[in-house]
Amino acid sequence: MKKYQNSFFLFLFLWVLFFLSAGDNPVFGQEKTHTLTYTKVKGKVTSNGNDLNNITVSDGKDIVLSNEKGEFEFTTDQEFVFISYPSGYAFDLLDNGSVNFFRRVDLTKANNLILFELKPNPNDETDHHFIAIADPQVQTEDEANQFITESCVDLSKKKVALNDPNLFGVGVGDLVFDKFELYEQYNEGIKSTGIPFFQVLGNHDINLNARSNETSQAPFTSQFGPAYYSFNRGKTHYVVLNDVYFLGSKQYYGYLPETQLQWLEKDLALVPKEKHIVIFLHIPSFSQVVAHNPGRDINKESVINREALYKILEGYEAHLISGHVHWNENTVNGNIFEHNTAAISGAWWSGICYDGTPKGYGVYRSEAGDLSWHYQSVGENLGFQFRIYRPGTHPEFPNDYMLNIWNWDPEWKINIYENETKTVQPTQVIATDPLAMEIYGPGKPKKQPWISAQKNGHMFIFKPNNPELKVEVEVIDRFGNKFKKGLD
Repeated sequence: MKKYQNSFFLFLFLWVLFFLSAGDNPVFGQEKTHTLTYTKVKGKVTSNGNDLNNITVSDGKDIVLSNEKGEFEFTTDQEFVFISYPSGYAFDLLDNGSVNFFRRVDLTKANNLILFELKPNPNDETDHHFIAIADPQVQTEDEANQFITESCVDLSKKKVALNDPNLFGVGVGDLVFDKFELYEQYNEGIKSTGIPFFQVLGNHDINLNARSNETSQAPFTSQFGPAYYSFNRGKTHYVVLNDVYFLGSKQYYGYLPETQLQWLEKDLALVPKEKHIVIFLHIPSFSQVVAHNPGRDINKESVINREALYKILEGYEAHLISGHVHWNENTVNGNIFEHNTAAISGAWWSGICYDGTPKGYGVYRSEAGDLSWHYQSVGENLGFQFRIYRPGTHPEFPNDYMLNIWNWDPEWKINIYENETKTVQPTQVIATDPLAMEIYGPGKPKKQPWISAQKNGHMFIFKPNNPELKVEVEVIDRFGNKFKKGLD
């Protein structure tokens, strides 16, 4: 009897696995909310009255190229048809300030006419910038107002400082915190910056009371269109992925369905290997947050089937830009560099992020495809790239000076000077940030009760040979930019 019971449970396990891996099939056999209806899509891509050929057009499943007359035609059962914006054309905007790259499909009609009219970009895009903001996550009117008056004002100042007509932005998910009525204020803030923005779907941008993964995305897609797509700027190919998979019962995992993976393969098949790839996704493909802070769910903090994504990216130099974790982390994995961007809301509008990173955003520059970047703290100058803590600040390292270099990666260098002479080298440690411990420690009043300081990998300790001398710390990023400050 036990043998048959084991066989039954094995069969049940394999059945569940099948449905979890079956692309867009809802989990546990839930039905879709609409009957599949196929419609024929015919369309054209033009610019200033001229037909545009070889423009990538997709419905999220199939990809076609416009012909020499700018025409395309296919059959679809999908909600959207979109283009992969080609380089050399200015971004058209929706009324909400986000980029308009899609058209809605009426699945009740036998035929849909889809037209895309592109405007030439008068500016050379070879050298351009973009900004990545993660987790605005506004939950109240006050937080939405703070996003507008603090975050977006800082973004506007950064736009002026960069002085780049090709600048664009990407909201890397969790644009709101389950309060979909606050999209209006989020959009108001984005529009106030004057920066064209693309948007990424986050786990707080979905309806957690929906009956399936597909229907859960409606609050986001009704505002910003399809949840995954691609576009081009200069010599760089950009992709937005949706790695939030709703399981039901208000639960989600980091997961890329098969339909999306197949679409990505088709999309990248049109991109030469020598072209740099930048992919935006909300949940990081990988993060050390669980390893450094046991008890967290790795399935929610990273992408379960990330190896499938890595396989598709073989042969490309790829950068992944993610959010979700509310901390800053740079991970290099062969040909893939992942930038897990700290939240522009900090720790849910309570202060700094729980790894000690200030509220801020990533600023990137693509020069003929070569990428460089820095972290911009809200309300601070560019030189604010690290903090120094004196001995006695951290209970685990009572006799050490401590550094938090939030945008550190393995190519950064740290020099300690005593009376302008280079002396000791700091040691990297996995530790919490003293200021985060002070703000979010036990018994400390805080806005969100679940917040606590999190151990991270961008902390360093050192002991000067003679602390009575003038001690200075110099940090040099991978691009040779130097940041230096003395002990307060």
